[in-house]
Amino acid sequence: MQSVNRIIALLFTLSLFFCAAFVHSQTVQPLENNHSTLAAVKQKLFDLLGENTQFSVEPYNNELRLVTTQNHTFFASPDGKYLYLGQVIDTESKIDLTELVKQQQRVTLIKTLPRDALLSYQASNEQHIITIFTDIDCPFCRKLHGKIEKLNRQGVTVDYVMIPRGKVGSSAFEKTAAALCARNPQEAMNQAMQVGRYQGNVTNVCENNLVTQQQLAQRFGFSATPTILLQNGEAISGLIKTDELLQRLADI
Repeated sequence: MQSVNRIIALLFTLSLFFCAAFVHSQTVQPLENNHSTLAAVKQKLFDLLGENTQFSVEPYNNELRLVTTQNHTFFASPDGKYLYLGQVIDTESKIDLTELVKQQQRVTLIKTLPRDALLSYQASNEQHIITIFTDIDCPFCRKLHGKIEKLNRQGVTVDYVMIPRGKVGSSAFEKTAAALCARNPQEAMNQAMQVGRYQGNVTNVCENNLVTQQQLAQRFGFSATPTILLQNGEAISGLIKTDELLQRLADI
């Protein structure tokens, strides 16, 4: 009976895996652009997603088409019959193709980041720059904030993209904007991250800047905090040990 239960559990696990990911067993060569096939795929996606949805479709390889919307990237079968919204794993290379594509896209997006408008904790001997999508009300964000001093000493500059859990006028938004508006925003953010609140004057400039940062997070497809973005496009979600983060930076 126990062996039967193990087999049932294994089959159930495998069924979940194959529902979550489309797996192909060999690396294939890029496919030349077939306009008629792509047009058919686009029409099926229009039928599914709606005529007003903006997206692009391009060949990825012989078995996949890459579909990109404003904030999302996923794969489709060559005929457009199937969409693969989860991880797509190449079982030969063990590479997550979905994450690989997203990482490449992030490298391009990183170049558009308005660094001058972001709250920055600069390292005097800067060797790396990381961008953290963060939130004052996030407990793990506040723990990660406590590691900035050590990161700075190791030559890592930390730029913040603030994504408070609220729109203009909400408590979460206004205390974040107030910290950014402070005479010394780094010190203000230190205080806010310690106690979870901050009071101060807020200008339209600061509010608009914060709205822009929320929009940046949407462009990157990030909603979870903290999310650490490395210069090579790699995204690390959640809290990470400082030494492990430094090692990842060294490996770039």
